[in-house]
Amino acid sequence: MNELYGDIPLMSNEWASLKGLSIKYNQLNGTSLEGLCMMKNLEELDISFNNLNSDIPDCFRYLSSLNYFDISHNQLEMRFPSSIFENLTRLEYAAFSDNNFNGVLSVSSFANNAELKLLDLSNNYQLELETEDLVSPPSFQLEGIVLANCIVNKVSQSIPTFLFSQYMVEYIDLSSNNLKGNIPLWLLENKTNLTNLNLRDNSLTGSLILPSQSTNLELFDVSNNKLTGEIPLSIGTIFPNLWYLSMSNNLLHGVIPPSVKNLSDLEYFGLSDNNLSGQFSNLLKELPNLYILDLSMNQFQGTLTPNNMTQFSLPCFLVNNNQLSGEIPTSLCDNSMLSFLDISENHFFGNLPSCIADISQLSVLNAAGNNLEGNLPDELCYMNQLESMDLSKNHFFGQVPSCFNMTHLEYLNLRDNELTGPFPNALSNLPLVTLDLGNNNFFGHIPSWIGTTLKFLKILSLKGNHFDGPISMQICNLRFLHILDLSHNNLSGHIPSCLHNIGHNSNLNYQFTRTTQPQGGYNTGLFPRNYITNVFFTSPEMLQAIIPEYIEFATKQRSDRYRGNILKNLSGLDLSCNQLTGMIPENMGQMTWLQALNLSNNRLTGPIPATLSILREIESLDLSHNMLVGRIPPQLAKLNYLEVFSVAYNNLSGPTIGLVAQFSTFNESSYEGNPYLCGPPLKKNCTSMTPSSPKQQGQLTNDIHDDNEEAKDRLILFASIALGFISGFWGWMALLFFKRNLRYSFFLAMDGYTEEALDMVKSLLSKMKSCWW
Repeated sequence: MNELYGDIPLMSNEWASLKGLSIKYNQLNGTSLEGLCMMKNLEELDISFNNLNSDIPDCFRYLSSLNYFDISHNQLEMRFPSSIFENLTRLEYAAFSDNNFNGVLSVSSFANNAELKLLDLSNNYQLELETEDLVSPPSFQLEGIVLANCIVNKVSQSIPTFLFSQYMVEYIDLSSNNLKGNIPLWLLENKTNLTNLNLRDNSLTGSLILPSQSTNLELFDVSNNKLTGEIPLSIGTIFPNLWYLSMSNNLLHGVIPPSVKNLSDLEYFGLSDNNLSGQFSNLLKELPNLYILDLSMNQFQGTLTPNNMTQFSLPCFLVNNNQLSGEIPTSLCDNSMLSFLDISENHFFGNLPSCIADISQLSVLNAAGNNLEGNLPDELCYMNQLESMDLSKNHFFGQVPSCFNMTHLEYLNLRDNELTGPFPNALSNLPLVTLDLGNNNFFGHIPSWIGTTLKFLKILSLKGNHFDGPISMQICNLRFLHILDLSHNNLSGHIPSCLHNIGHNSNLNYQFTRTTQPQGGYNTGLFPRNYITNVFFTSPEMLQAIIPEYIEFATKQRSDRYRGNILKNLSGLDLSCNQLTGMIPENMGQMTWLQALNLSNNRLTGPIPATLSILREIESLDLSHNMLVGRIPPQLAKLNYLEVFSVAYNNLSGPTIGLVAQFSTFNESSYEGNPYLCGPPLKKNCTSMTPSSPKQQGQLTNDIHDDNEEAKDRLILFASIALGFISGFWGWMALLFFKRNLRYSFFLAMDGYTEEALDMVKSLLSKMKSCWW
């Protein structure tokens, strides 16, 4: 790996005797590869992982000694040059993956490549591979064929039958091809050399039918399909050599069959996102080599009792979104190898065991969405390896421990608990990227040090607390911040004029989600296990399943939970339901990355800035329930992606935007509560007078003056009524004190009136609507 860039130069005659050349992992981006054609004796050529965007020249056909060729992970965009390989009769390894090859390619194009053992065409999304027109099977004996994310058998969309003839095949990858139908039995029968079969991300249906005799399969992935029925009872005896088994995201039901205990070599076991039930805990002591157990999003019941948690030693334990209950056993803490623990969205109760700090390797802890309670244990302070902690949606109370010293913690979610106290100063020393303290009972000022010590924050949510005071100007230093939610607090003062400075460097990734390029290759064996481990255990999909990067954010008038890659494309600013005053800063229009802006339910004054029309990505804009004046800027009609818009309940005047572009989709509710607005969709017609004319502004001033005079008159009237009531009340009290007969008759009448009044109040209360905060 170097930093080479530009074209590959024309090689001189001195290079003609070279037999091996590897220039992978560079920045080569030239438009010509002809400089390589001089090396006629070349046997191995690896130019993968560059930025090459040229065609493969015809002169490559003269590299007749070539037996290893890897041009994967570039930007080649051309019809697949099948004719070039007719002369490459010694070719054994050919990798073309992760480019932009297109056209239709027949397997028969490799008829002369009798020694071909591995063919990798994956991730060429426009390349169509045709296999069903073969009159006779090709002469090569493939050991591995990788066709993920191609177009295989466009017409039939079935698993290619030519694989049946490849008795030597060891590795088959047909993932992400929209293949349909059942998994044919012949694909598994009589394949004594087949060790890896990947059919994930297709549309395969029906029940899984296994052969009657055991196979040598080591990797079996049928996840993300539409398979139905139960897991075959014999799966543990038919596939005794499995180390990787994934059947996640299907329509399977029933229980895990007992034969699974025969899979003593199993390292990865994925059954997530099905409808499986029963108990699983006895499996933990039957599978000694298990590395990842993912049973999330099913209907498993039972408890994690001390008995079945003994000998518990797997590093990754994912059982979230099930029906598990009981207390979290302290025996869980005995697993010194545990790195990823997700028990969220179950029915666990009781305290979080303080011994959790004894799990020295724990990097991800997710216990959200349970019924846990009590104080957060001080022992959490000593979990120095923790990178992600989610304890949201529980009943924890008290203050956040003041000793937090998690030097690697990047994701912290304590939302929806009963925590209290001022903003935790202990968080100032953490390398946080996401911080969610929403819907608790925190109070006091939001500290100014957030903008200096938490400078890598991408997501900050303090919604639904009791924070008060102004928004610190220091928050403008958070240049990575692209989701900021301070709504439903008691914040006051002006919106910081520098707020447009946030969000300009939003591409920061979590450090613990960064992956290295998988190593391995031709000289280290054909798809060795460590290569597969890198591909599957460090893939983005696997990391998203393990790392609970969740955020709840309200946009488009609803609150949703977001996770994974969508967070990279989500941005928003919510300052609603506070006591903010002053004008909307003009330079908020420079926040061009914003998708949602909510400033509603404050005390903002002044006009709506016309600069908001620059927010070209905006999808939700809510300025309702303020004291804004003036006309609605007609420039807002340029907001082509707007789906939600409200300026209701302000003091706006003049014409609406009208029924143009996106604004044709908004009804009267977007403008209601502004008596001086006119034009469609409102029923009130506008006069020929422009809203900005001096006469109309004077009329508006006179109307406001008349309203003030009317308010004064009402105040005098109410004061007179109150004075008369007080005088009359005490006069009656004096009369009743001295006249016993009158006092008896009065209280008898009051009893009758009281009963009638109570009946009326009960009737009114039954018709009142509940108020959503």
